[in-house]
Amino acid sequence: MLFLQPPYRLLKVACLLLMSLSSLSAFSQDDNSARLDSSNHFTVQQAKEFALIHHYKAKNSSLDIQIAEKKIWETIAIGLPQISGAASYRNSLDLEFSFPDEAVMTPGNEFISIFAADNVSQGKLEATQLLFDGTYIVGLQAAKTYRKLSENQKTKTAIEVKTGVTSSYYLILVADENIAILEKNLLNIEQSIGETRALVKEGFLEETDLNQLELTQAKLLTSQRNSKLARAVALNMLKLNMGFPMEQELNLSDKLTTALEASGLDALTESNFNISANADFNTLTTQRKLLALDVKKYKMQKLPTIAAFYQYTNTAYQLEFDFYKGADWLDAQTIGISLSVPIWSSGMQGAKIKQAKLTLMKMDNSMNNFESATALQYDNSISELKAKIANKENAAQSVKIAQKIFDKTEIKYKEGLSSSFELTQMKNQLLDAQGMYIRSIFELLNAKVELNKLQNKL
Repeated sequence: MLFLQPPYRLLKVACLLLMSLSSLSAFSQDDNSARLDSSNHFTVQQAKEFALIHHYKAKNSSLDIQIAEKKIWETIAIGLPQISGAASYRNSLDLEFSFPDEAVMTPGNEFISIFAADNVSQGKLEATQLLFDGTYIVGLQAAKTYRKLSENQKTKTAIEVKTGVTSSYYLILVADENIAILEKNLLNIEQSIGETRALVKEGFLEETDLNQLELTQAKLLTSQRNSKLARAVALNMLKLNMGFPMEQELNLSDKLTTALEASGLDALTESNFNISANADFNTLTTQRKLLALDVKKYKMQKLPTIAAFYQYTNTAYQLEFDFYKGADWLDAQTIGISLSVPIWSSGMQGAKIKQAKLTLMKMDNSMNNFESATALQYDNSISELKAKIANKENAAQSVKIAQKIFDKTEIKYKEGLSSSFELTQMKNQLLDAQGMYIRSIFELLNAKVELNKLQNKL
């Protein structure tokens, strides 16, 4: 899943945006994006940093680490002294006893009063200390490993959050460039339509020439609407992926060209794959450690458990209940050591150990397969990135050629040596070439994101 938005929504926005790219004009290196006065300007790096603090998944991953830290202390506390207190009162509704005749129940005869007392009050204080338990030692190791697992999950969540922010940020950059270029072309086409309409009125050109230009204008208007819609959707997606308030204004500081210049493509294509940098592999490694500790835990359960204890009780026996008067409180203290030794479990313990070992073997198989699959995925991503670089270079060359053809055709048209139909064809050819160029940049940046995701370099 995309941590932040379902993949089909992102794909839908991208498709809508790429549709509008089929009717672009000259690609400009200038800053043509609309700017609004606001302090909420973010570069793509700042947007990712903001998301790591404010997105709900990033917040939850930090809370998971805090939970793991408390779990560690909970486990440690098991091996520390445990003290508990208790109090009770008991009344015998019908107590029968028999003593020899010479056993007279005098007020000072405590032995008799203990047996004859209808009311018994007692306070108890008990302390225990674990001296040895093999599973406790393993539990401490597991608790620390569990915290490491939470850290791995936080890293993985951070990658997902940054991937979503980067992708939606690039969508907006493409839309901004689209909108600026389309607006410039609409102004040019409107001027051409005005000039052609005047020539048609004077009889120098046919109405078909005017219709050809109007078709081009309609195509540009459709592309403009699609691009504005794509930008609005991508902006809301970026806000959501950043954890940014939806009602507040958000502006972007980066441009499509600067994002491409800062991509470091040469270093990426020459980099070597390092599986230890992959967040998913690190998570699997930590999970394997937990499974290995399961095996160790079941083995430790065969060892004895030793604990020390101390108990203090204070008991009062009364014929008539009176907490303050006539109560003789008798003290008692006990100290000792308890030993619990497992002797025979009918093979149950051995079965648990074998199950844990088999589960560990399954994890080893999964990790080996994951490492091979990820290495293959990395090689494919390198190849994909190189292909996108070549596509961008080819698209840039196509733009130059299409621009040159259009410029010559426009000169011929003004001299009356070319028809408006031919001029419109060359214009559409130039628009398509420019759209492919910007689309190639967008695809190149996304290929870079996917490659960096594998190596945790976002």
